[in-house]
Amino acid sequence: MPCVAESTGEENANLYERSVNEGSSSELLNASELLELLDVFGEDGMRSCLVRYLEGVDNAMEEEDE
Repeated sequence: MPCVAESTGEENANLYERSVNEGSSSELLNASELLELLDVFGEDGMRSCLVRYLEGVDNAMEEEDE
């Protein structure tokens, strides 16, 4: 599936940081935002976003245990 728009390295970094932060704060993922991310960043970008989100969730769980 082709991307609708091109993303920059800075946009990617911001997306990944935001994903970790959302996971850490236990924010739920918004389906429409995820679809927009898929359009812009493609499947690989979406996969990375979800991995970073789960890393944030894991970080939050570890902090709760401490």
